[in-house]
Amino acid sequence: MIHNLLLTHIQAALQAALIDDVAAADPARASVIKLGYLQGDPEPDAARISIELHLNDPDDIEGSGIESAWQDEVVEVEVGAGGPTATWRRCFTVKGRCLLVETQEDLDAALLITAIVRARLEAALATLSFAGVIADNGEFISRGVTATTLHGRIYQAGGPPDAYDFHIKVRFDVLSTQPPGG
Repeated sequence: MIHNLLLTHIQAALQAALIDDVAAADPARASVIKLGYLQGDPEPDAARISIELHLNDPDDIEGSGIESAWQDEVVEVEVGAGGPTATWRRCFTVKGRCLLVETQEDLDAALLITAIVRARLEAALATLSFAGVIADNGEFISRGVTATTLHGRIYQAGGPPDAYDFHIKVRFDVLSTQPPGG
């Protein structure tokens, strides 16, 4: 299934960009990249900076998104030698949390850390190659993440006296195409 291939491919890219390629002492280094919700594994304050990757938008149950419905949909139909080719808009959401309980950064430092995490996240998505990601039915990525479909935001969920807690949300889509007879 193309969704599973995409999720694991994106997870590997985010793991590299936010953990593996970042110095261990960097305060903006993520602790965990997970498919779906953390569900307490690891605990949020142990994870410190956690990233969750979701199909569609888990906060948008009814389908009303920032600008429009946020669900997979056919966006165009191409007619080729062998029949129609379906192209799908596959939607994803990355949710991040910077829960700075143990390190107790002040507001300026907490905002800087959160902004760095978001910038690394968006840069990783914008430069991600999907070459070679092909499902058993021949479905492939015909267009990766583009700036026009990459929407992100940061919001504050908590602050002193305990610690700053910032959330990051980035939504994006890719186009996948299933060739005729696939």
